[in-house]
Formats: sequence, C-alpha cells, structure tokens
Amino acid sequence: MSALRPAAFEDEPAPIEIDPRPCERCGLTMDQHHREDTPEGPEFFCDADELAIRASATAARLRMELNDPRDRDTARAELRMMSPDEPPAADGPEAYGLPIDGEPDQAPAPAAPLTLVCPPAWRDVPLPPMRWLATNRIPADDATILSGDGGGGKTTVALQLAVSVEHSLGDWLGTTCETGQVIFFSAEEPEAEMRRRLARVAGKRGIEPADIERLHFHFADPDHCLLAISRPNGAMVPTALFDALYAAAVDIRPALVIVDSIAATFGGNQNDRVQARMFVSLFRRLARDACCAVLLLDHPSLSGLTSGTGRGGSMDWQNATRARLYLRSTDNEDGSTGRELEVMKTNYGPPGEKQKLRWEDGCYVLETSATGPRLAAAYSNVDQTYLDCLDACTVQGVNVFALPGRGHAPKVFADMPDAKGTTMKAFAAAQQRLFHTGKIENVPFGPPSRGTKRVARKAAPEPTNGSVK
Repeated sequence: MSALRPAAFEDEPAPIEIDPRPCERCGLTMDQHHREDTPEGPEFFCDADELAIRASATAARLRMELNDPRDRDTARAELRMMSPDEPPAADGPEAYGLPIDGEPDQAPAPAAPLTLVCPPAWRDVPLPPMRWLATNRIPADDATILSGDGGGGKTTVALQLAVSVEHSLGDWLGTTCETGQVIFFSAEEPEAEMRRRLARVAGKRGIEPADIERLHFHFADPDHCLLAISRPNGAMVPTALFDALYAAAVDIRPALVIVDSIAATFGGNQNDRVQARMFVSLFRRLARDACCAVLLLDHPSLSGLTSGTGRGGSMDWQNATRARLYLRSTDNEDGSTGRELEVMKTNYGPPGEKQKLRWEDGCYVLETSATGPRLAAAYSNVDQTYLDCLDACTVQGVNVFALPGRGHAPKVFADMPDAKGTTMKAFAAAQQRLFHTGKIENVPFGPPSRGTKRVARKAAPEPTNGSVK
C-alpha cells in the first residue's frame, strides 16, 4: 500500500485542505481514501479492493481492444465491478459495443448469399491467356515463394530478376520474363550492401546502376519490419507497413514485388497452418489488385534442408502458393560450389525443371554457358592438385587407395592443406580422369596373397634400343 502525505501538522490543529484531484493510482479523491492521523499529520491510503478492481478493468479493456471473444463475458463482469450507486463509467461494456448487463448478445449478421456460376455463362466469353512473370516459374497476378539456404544467393538471384524485368532484358537464368516496374522490399539487407550487389548485377549485364530508374527499393527498419502479426485468436492481420506496401503497389502498378524475407516480415508461428495461409493470402490479394507477381524469399527449415525439399515450417507454406522455387547448394566436379534452381511446385506449368548455376563476376549464370576451354582449364587444375597431393603422400610414405575405405585417396587428399579447398567429390572425378589418361595406376602393395594395390604415378616407359636417353 502506498501512502500519500500532505504537509505536517502545525503545533495548533488547523483545517486541512484536501487535494480535490483524483488519485493517479486508484482514481478516487482523497476524501474517499482511508485516513490515519499520526503525529506527523494525516496519511491517506488507497483502498486495496479498489486497486484490484482497477487492475481487472484495465486487463479487461486490453482484452476487449484485442477483440478476443473468449474473454468478453469475463471482461463484462470485471468492468461492472463497482458500486451500483456510481454513475455509469466511460469504460463500461456499452463503451465497447457490448450489450448492457442482462441483455442478450447481438445476433451475428446474416451471411451473404453464395455466388454460383455455371459453365453456360462462359459461352462466347474469351478465355484470358495464362500470364507469366517468368515463364513456367513465376506466375503473374499471384504469389510465389523462393526458398534457399542462408547466404545461398536468394537475394542476388531475385535482384537479377528485378534488373531483367526493369530493363526489359527478357531473360532470367534460362527462361523468359516480362518487363515493367519493380518494388523490392528489403527487410534483411542494408542499403549499402544492396548497392554493392546491384552494381555487380548491373555490371554483368552492361548496365549503369544510375540508369535503372524503374526499380524501387524500400529498406525497412530491422526493428519495425513486420508486415503481418497474429492476434490472440490466431488470426493474422496486416500492419500499417503492409498497408503502405499495398498502396505503393496499387499506385505504381509494378510487374513484380519482391519481399525479402518471410522470416523478417512474418509476425506469427511459422508452423501454424492457418497463419501461414493467411499471410500468403495477403500477398495473393496484393498481386491480384495490383496486377503483378509477388516473390516471397524464404529460409528452409532444418527438415527442409535435410529432405532437399526446401520447405520451411508448415506444409501450408507450399500449399498456399501456386508456385515455389528452391535454390540449393551443390558441389561441382571441379571442386567449386555451385547452385541449382529447381521448380518444386507449379500449378500452371511443368514441375521439376532444374537449372545448374555457377558464380561468375558477382552473380549467377547458367552452368551450360561455360565454354569448353573454361571447363578444360578447371578440370586440369583439379587433376594437377590430385597429383600434387599424391606426390606429397609418396614422399611421406603414406599409401592411398582408389577404392572407398581406409586410406581412400580422394578423402585423404580433401583433408590435406595442399587440396586448396578441393572437395572429395572433385578429387574422385579427377582420379577417374587420371586413370583414363594413364597418368596414375594401381601398383601391388603388401603380401601378394592379399592382392592389395595402392595408387601411384604411372612410371615412364623404358626407352627402346636406339632411343635417345
């Protein structure tokens, strides 16, 4: 309990002027408090029951404001926990649109009649053609999810699409794409990093970044970047930031809206099926109303990574969209790390399309665009690294073997400092090439009865008679 102390008594009792203002804690005036006279003067104490009532009413109001129907009856009772002699308070049930005590709740509004359409109504009505933002990958007027490992290149791939759409380049990683304005909502990458990425992507296509006039970026505050949040009853509702994005899309009428990413803008439980569908539905509505495609970037869950599906959270993240793409990491034969873009789902085109990509000059290009000399040089480098590691093992007296098991040459070499980052898979491919070209061979090792053979460089042939030594 808190005490409110006025000025101390004087030697001679004098009338005490009581502050007429209501108490900030309980809302009552001083003459409605408990009074105790002490040698230092009177003390006034808040009524404990009144404080409890005030706390309950405050909690009730919060629940009412959250529009949680499960607590309305409790809230109504708590808001009426006051003397019947008091005048009606502004925070009574009627102030929240609830019936007064004793009156029944209002009946729900009747449902609108169901709209039904029969095929004869379509007679002589032209069928609109299927519209694609990126042919057989990203439909127009709908939402698509592009998932990929963290740091796997989703933002770069999406930025390449944005530049291609904005600058009417007509192609994107092996497919055709439409042209138009683009909105890029970035909730992960800061402006400086995005400028660096844009410079690399534009430079690869021979474009000056300053000439990209129809690409509109918004860099959201990392602490205030949610586009939808969940209510206590489980419903997802759009935030003011989503409303601003929606208004911008309807005003600009872009061909593409990119949101990076779901993890940064979704204020709910990713494993909740209803919340996942409601969040995606917001962007499907935006796509329809603004006549554009929406590309949502996403991170796969641990199960999505291990299974290779790229899914994140509930299955309804995939079921709620008409298309989903997955950008996965791969190991190339030359020891480098590549990417593979796969169409995991499409309701309007052939699923299962895969495009192998490689990193070049700050962005991704098709693996098939590599020239023969480029691949030959890459293979030659890995082959030479294999031979260097084999020579190092020979000098150290370490025997390695071609078959998997203990001392498997590709595995041993991949763990050596001389490997220069080359993977075991790349060494295995190099080993096959070196056996085929006759640069290495299997030589007997150990007791003949065991038939063990180790890998060694193939000895140069002995010179024949008359040959120059």
